Amino acid sequence: MSHNRSLEKLLTENPVQSLPSKVKETEDRSNFGFKCFIIIQMIFIWTSYTLIVRYTRSRTAKDLQYFPTTVVYLSELIKMIITLCFIFRTNKYSAKEFARCMREEYFGKPKDLLKMTPPSMAYALQNNLDFVALSNLSAGIYHVTTQLKVVTTAIFMVIILRRRFSSTRWLAIFLLFAGVAAVELSMNEGSIQKRNDENYLFGLGAVLLQCITTGFAGVYFERMLKDGSETPFWIRNLQMYSCSLVSAASGCILSDWDKIMAKGFFYGYTINVITIILLLSIGGIFTSLVMKYLDNLFKSFASALSTVLVVLASYLIFNDMELDFLFIVGSITASGAVLLYNSVSE
Repeated sequence: MSHNRSLEKLLTENPVQSLPSKVKETEDRSNFGFKCFIIIQMIFIWTSYTLIVRYTRSRTAKDLQYFPTTVVYLSELIKMIITLCFIFRTNKYSAKEFARCMREEYFGKPKDLLKMTPPSMAYALQNNLDFVALSNLSAGIYHVTTQLKVVTTAIFMVIILRRRFSSTRWLAIFLLFAGVAAVELSMNEGSIQKRNDENYLFGLGAVLLQCITTGFAGVYFERMLKDGSETPFWIRNLQMYSCSLVSAASGCILSDWDKIMAKGFFYGYTINVITIILLLSIGGIFTSLVMKYLDNLFKSFASALSTVLVVLASYLIFNDMELDFLFIVGSITASGAVLLYNSVSE
């Protein structure tokens, strides 16, 4: 119950507050139990999302499958609605204050809105690439390979934020490369041929492109969140989701418009698809909270645990991969490298 109260307080706070209040909230957020609560939620969301998407893309006939672009669009719409609700709450449920906040902070700052266009487009593309990758790769292979986002994030941090990294972090990046390479090498010819309706290289290419877009969007958005401006946290999120909604709508039009017109926007929707939309929506909100309030070690710990759970589930439930020695060593190396990367200062 105390965790729920802490979470509610975090979600409804206004970043522009007095120093004593900030100090007190910093102490609250440093509570180990509360951080563990947030991390457990993220592990559940990441693991469930990956497995359910894989299930719906691999166990449903091609002509009965939903359109991924519509899922991404609805998830962005829900995130935008949730964000508007929290903005209304932070303004003490006052319609007048809500209107003032929107007028001054959102509509009154069109340049800030335009600045959020690049990461929002990258995030929308990333979400669509999830479905492409999980349509062609096992959940375990997908999850381990996506750890390469640590590498792309480091590269963009050097380029965009002008960061410099310690030798330990560069060692972690090398180990991550080695771990992922071992996982890919474990995919022998026999295991690839078993997935005769899937394209392994196409799925791998989707993951690599996803890692690039994730790295760029994450670093760019972090820069915007911590740029020293007084833009409220939820307004910044609203700017992001507004642009993402436009990008997602463009994806529907450019990729699946004819199919949507012929079969309907909600074609192929089931309870599993609705669950995916909810997980993607809530996961997006939690990700922004984690990015702002939790340190990288907690995030990487969640990612590593989620990878282990996805690999085990992929092996036990889907039976679409083999846990040979090379795969196990590669997975452990990749997860350990992520932890090592975030266990030291830059």
